[in-house]
This record gives sequence, structure tokens and C-alpha cells, in this order.
Amino acid sequence: MVMTYSIRIAFLVLLAVPVGPRALAIELEITGLDGKALRGQLVQVSPEIILASSDGETALTWSDVLVLRPLDVKPPTAKLAPSYPLRFELADGSIFNGRVDGATERGFSVEFQSGRHCQLEPALLRAIYSTSASAAAQAKLVEISADGNRSEDIAIVERGRKLIELRGAVSRIDARRVLFAWKERELSLPWERVAGVSFARPTARRASCTVRLRDGDVFSGRVIAGDDTTITLQSGIFERLELEWSRIERIECRSRRLTFLSDLVPLRYEFTPFFLKQWNYARDKTLTGRPIRLAGRRHAKGVTMHGRSSLVYSLDGQCRQFAALVGIVDEMADRGDVTLAVLGDSRILWQAANVRGGEPPREVLVNITGVRELSLHVDFGEGLDLSDHVCWADARLIR
Repeated sequence: MVMTYSIRIAFLVLLAVPVGPRALAIELEITGLDGKALRGQLVQVSPEIILASSDGETALTWSDVLVLRPLDVKPPTAKLAPSYPLRFELADGSIFNGRVDGATERGFSVEFQSGRHCQLEPALLRAIYSTSASAAAQAKLVEISADGNRSEDIAIVERGRKLIELRGAVSRIDARRVLFAWKERELSLPWERVAGVSFARPTARRASCTVRLRDGDVFSGRVIAGDDTTITLQSGIFERLELEWSRIERIECRSRRLTFLSDLVPLRYEFTPFFLKQWNYARDKTLTGRPIRLAGRRHAKGVTMHGRSSLVYSLDGQCRQFAALVGIVDEMADRGDVTLAVLGDSRILWQAANVRGGEPPREVLVNITGVRELSLHVDFGEGLDLSDHVCWADARLIR
């Protein structure tokens, strides 16, 4: 009887002990606004993120996060994905393949991601690309879409090797065609002939997160729920969109405390050529127009410069830190040699010499409290100016 009584007491004690949230079977790496990384098992994803590690549990608000990456995730089960004919690029940063499956009162409906649907209107779009368009047509559309001051929509039609550029306004989109107002005429352009459409002055919708999938699709919104298999993303376009962790490459966050340098117009740019060739700087791409990669990792944001050059930004004196990951871009392989510096009001805050291609990028985190002018400098190293293509990846101001 004594033993039975003891067992009952122990059981009641266990019931009285509060049980904390169970760590989910997924490990994450979170990089904060200051560039510091934290790893642990996911406990909770909304309204704040909670990670469990050997040091205990850590809670972070989404506004504290720069990038979140799932680690050691089981590859997605192979599925025969539908071959969608169009690629949609939205003003909020979303990019995905799909097909127009009908017209609506204000726009049109799109099928994407194996049977999901959303409603779009021209004001939400930056561009629509045909997935079968030639490389020349796609390059032309990228160039056109980079001009955010246009007052007209532009449609590109391919006829053999010839590209026809039509400037006017999209009046209607449906499953079969694009109705396009051009020179006081309304043209009916079947999708088979349209290489793409670039829309004028889309209405930007700021999203707190951008989820990049392994298949290249990108969805912007706010993470409102999740478990060890999926997260739920919400936006005015997608409402509730469930995405599997196994398909997620990374989640990039936009905090009100953070401003990317590539979203700002510099106060001035100066370039001193070693030979005769002139180089401009590039935003969110390399100097050759390719995606930014440092040590094999892709970065969606960044400022790319060539030696010898300097970029100067005017600040309001209210920022606390400047952070970046800087190095010679991967496409230069092991070539290039530069000296780098960050200046605040003409005072050196950070510098590094003999930064070479093929080396791991350098972390930059400096105090810029009260700084009114921030300068980034790239100077020649030992290899003259050959292959001196430097990217300040994720270069950002933190308030």
C-alpha cells in the first residue's frame, strides 16, 4: 500500500509541473539585424519566434530578424509540377510561375503552385514574362522594368527574331489574350505572341517577410502560423498561403528599424579608372547583371562596386549601426585584390586590406550613431584593378 500511495503522489506531482512548448523537429539558423547568427530547434513561429538550444530558449520578434534559414531539411518529395506558361513579378517582391485562368471585375485570376489561385490587378504587377520568351526578349523586359518613372505600360511581342515594343496601356487580361490600348487602337494580343508586359508605376505593398523557395518562386507577406512541416503566409494577395519548410530556401525580413543601402539613392558616386574603362555601381546585382553570390551563398540585396570607387550616402544622424557582408563576388573566382574602407563623416570606422577573390567575405558591423555622411570605399590592391568586383551584401542601416 505504501508503494502504491507513493506512485500516486509522484503522478500527481508530474501533473502539477508546467510543461513548456515542445521543440519541433526542425532546426533553424537566424541572422539578426546586426549579422549575429543563432541556431536552434523551432518551438514557435508566431507571433514571435522561439528557438530551443543547449543554452535554453530564445525569443525573437520578427522585426529583430534579417534572414531565417531551415537547416538539414529533408528534400521535398519529387512531384511532377505543372508547366506554367507565365512568370508573374509583383510589386511586393513576389515572383512565381502560373497561368491566367479567367478575368475578374478589377483584374484577372491566376493559378499557381499546383492548383492554388489568387486574384491580381495591373496596379499590383511589375511585369509578366512568358516562360518561353527568348533570352533577348527577357533581357529587354528586365531593362524596361528597371525604369520606375514610366507612365505607360509596355508590351513586347516576338515575331521570329524581331522584338516589337508597344507603348500604351493594358485594358484587360484574360486566359486567352491581353487587350492593349495602343495609338488610339485596342490590340488583342494572344498569349502565344506576347513575350511579356511591363507595367508602369505599380503600387508597392511593403511586406514584412519574403519567402524564397528552392524552385525559384518567391512570396511576400507576413508569417502568421507554422509547425514542423509548414508555415502560413498572409498578404492582401494570397490571404493564407501554406508553404512547406522542405521547399523553403530562406525567409528574408524587412524591419522598420532597417534600411538597405540599395534602396537609397547615394549623395554621390565617384570612380577613378586604372585604365580607360568606366564602371558604374550596381544595386541588388553584380556589375555584370548576375545575382549576387559570396562564398556560394546568394544575397538578394547589396551594393556592388569596382575599384577604385566610392559611394557616399546622406544620413539623418539617427542610425545606430551599419552592417554588411563584403567580399569579391564569386563570379570572379580567385581573382581580384582590393582594400576596403567604411567612413563616417570622413573618419575611418572600418577597413581591410588585401581582400582577395575566393576568400570568405568579411563581416562589417560599425557604430554610426550621429553620422551624417556614410562612405564606402573600394581601392586597388596588388592586382591593379583586374576583377575588382566587390559587393557589400545586405548592406544596411540599423536604427
